[in-house]
Amino acid sequence: MRRKDREVTNIDEIKQILKDSHVIHSGFRTADYPYVVPTNFGYEFDDDDQLTLYIHGAPVGHKRELIKQDGRMGFEIDDGGPLMVPKDPKQNTPSFAYRSVMGYGDAELIEDSEIKKHALQVILAHETGQKLSEFEVSDKTIEYVGIIKITVKQFTAKAHGGDDPEFN
Repeated sequence: MRRKDREVTNIDEIKQILKDSHVIHSGFRTADYPYVVPTNFGYEFDDDDQLTLYIHGAPVGHKRELIKQDGRMGFEIDDGGPLMVPKDPKQNTPSFAYRSVMGYGDAELIEDSEIKKHALQVILAHETGQKLSEFEVSDKTIEYVGIIKITVKQFTAKAHGGDDPEFN
């Protein structure tokens, strides 16, 4: 990371960034160019702070075909921070406040109905802020939905702005 002053290394801060963010931009390999798709997501950490991400979608489609060919992928998640307007436009240019997590991992298509159910509960809990146990997922939903599990191999986090006195 070039800007070490913006790097976030505290795992609790990283977890807060993930909690506050709601869209993951997933990049998959193609023969010519990367294929990037935004989706909602869910996440969980194990006891060793190993990050696992879940995304959902249709049970068929382009990203699923790409994963079958090569599951290695990259991702970016950010909280969609606000524009920072300088108090004195002659001294500074506008900037953006942001917090982000990005990295790469191995994506796999999940077919097991219990894992799919768990993943959907994780996604719903994250997106609504409710508890995992509050969501009953029907067998029909589990049968129809496509779940992708991303075992994260490496990630970094970064933050900028929000408390700079030169900006409004």
